[in-house]
Amino acid sequence: MKFSNLFFNSNSFSKNNDDLELSDLIQKAGFFSQDHSGIYSTLSLGFLLEEKVKNVIREELNKIGFSQIRLSLLHDRSLWKTTGRDESYGSELLTLKNRKNKEFVLAATAEELVTSVAKKYYGNSLKELKVYQIENKYRDEMRAKGGMIRGKEFLMSDAYCFCSDKSDLERIYQSVRQAYITIFNRLGINFEISSSDVGEMGGSYSEEFRCKSAYGEDKGSDGDNYLEIAHIFNLGDRYTKAFKFQDSNKKDILMGCFGIGVSRLIMALLEQNRDSKGFFGTEKFNTFDYILSVIDHNTDFDIAEKISSSLTSKGFSVLIDDRNIKAGKKFFDSELIAVYKRVIINKNTRETGSVEVLNRECGTLETLNFLNL
Repeated sequence: MKFSNLFFNSNSFSKNNDDLELSDLIQKAGFFSQDHSGIYSTLSLGFLLEEKVKNVIREELNKIGFSQIRLSLLHDRSLWKTTGRDESYGSELLTLKNRKNKEFVLAATAEELVTSVAKKYYGNSLKELKVYQIENKYRDEMRAKGGMIRGKEFLMSDAYCFCSDKSDLERIYQSVRQAYITIFNRLGINFEISSSDVGEMGGSYSEEFRCKSAYGEDKGSDGDNYLEIAHIFNLGDRYTKAFKFQDSNKKDILMGCFGIGVSRLIMALLEQNRDSKGFFGTEKFNTFDYILSVIDHNTDFDIAEKISSSLTSKGFSVLIDDRNIKAGKKFFDSELIAVYKRVIINKNTRETGSVEVLNRECGTLETLNFLNL
């Protein structure tokens, strides 16, 4: 990919990066743009971060037999009245009416809708069903803060299972628990797991996955603040009973739900991977594995394309900085946007084949032949 094709322009920001709030730095880096309190648009680089996280989640949930679906974001409010959650959610629930005065709810979560859909298609013949989606959710959050740490619109992975046996539900619960551990390890986030109150979701028991954060509201065992990034629930028959969803033996179907706050997780990773220069990428979480900073666009761009082709053939993601701007600006931007490694292509590359490679995570600099990248 070429830098000139990205939606990116940081020239309007003059503040020192150390002085910027996380919500401001994500905008300076061209990841997300604040449209209103708690509402952000995703730009080119932010979209890449979202896709990296979503792909890891997909891979691990698919491995344990979950199937991806996409539920409507508009829910008939009568579904929420069936479980009584239209009242328990209160003013956080975003509602609207159509031209016929029909009431709808913007999806804050999807237990009611997915239960209704599962019952519609399976009736009393259901043995086991495991589905998930990665879609936007909406809550009229009064305390929007920290960029997308706590937002009114946010991306979430929500998974659901249905079965008729308690042992099957526990088996699925534990498989998702392990999948979440694998997901967070793959992304490189430091986390802990703790038992939690089921709250508005209801059910038998639940556990939280949480990480250290300046925006955390829960105290950990070490006394530091922790931020919830995922929550898994054994719901029992909390929702299926309300919808009269039973198996062939007239027993209420059992249910589990498992959520990862994708937007919040990305913000937590960016907070963790931040320094005085901006955001650094890691081998596990980055916008690009490599950025190729071409010093002389007129003479060295062909070399950059050759290096890019070689790296992409090895499975790496590559960004070529093809902009006709000063080298210092290219270096500044490359250290801002969460790339893992920067490769400087200059006259030495043409003459000797050597390139300077900066590991943005640890700051080490080495000179290599570009064939050895």
